[in-house]
Amino acid sequence: MERGVAPGTTRLIAMVETAAAFFRIAEIARAHPRLCALNLGAEDFATSTGISPDAEALSMPKQMAVFAARAAGIMPLGFIGSIAEFHDLDGFRSTIRRSRRFGFTGASVIHPSQVQILNEEFRPSGEEVDHARRVVAAYDKALAEGVGAVTVDGKMIDVPVVERARLLLEREAAIARREAKMARADS
Repeated sequence: MERGVAPGTTRLIAMVETAAAFFRIAEIARAHPRLCALNLGAEDFATSTGISPDAEALSMPKQMAVFAARAAGIMPLGFIGSIAEFHDLDGFRSTIRRSRRFGFTGASVIHPSQVQILNEEFRPSGEEVDHARRVVAAYDKALAEGVGAVTVDGKMIDVPVVERARLLLEREAAIARREAKMARADS
């Protein structure tokens, strides 16, 4: 144990950046048990494939990275777009919002001004947390009462919807725990 770090505890993030690697993305995502996340590097990938590093051209390969990461049980990192335009923070915020809807859970950035946007946009909103709590509560109540059909806000609630709600609540709880830990460390 060097510097207090136990062997095997360092986690890894795989970054796919070439056309050749792209066709092995699912294999890469499962390559090692210490892998915790997968990202597709937009600029290098675009150069390797001869495409433009914009949202339209990157949409499919970035989505495939999400699928490969999810299938491997690791985090899909990144966003659908280029890292080059880091001064347009409003545009970056829109990109992160869109990327979250596509399944990304976080990203790395090249400028400190982008960090707060990542933290805000990848975190579930208060409205999302409230809705998730209502979905889970309604479903649990229905199960306890032996009722088969459940609606929340006029929409049918079934197992996949409840599972997404539970995952969102777990993510929010993990973020809150991390913030509390950081606050204690700063004290």
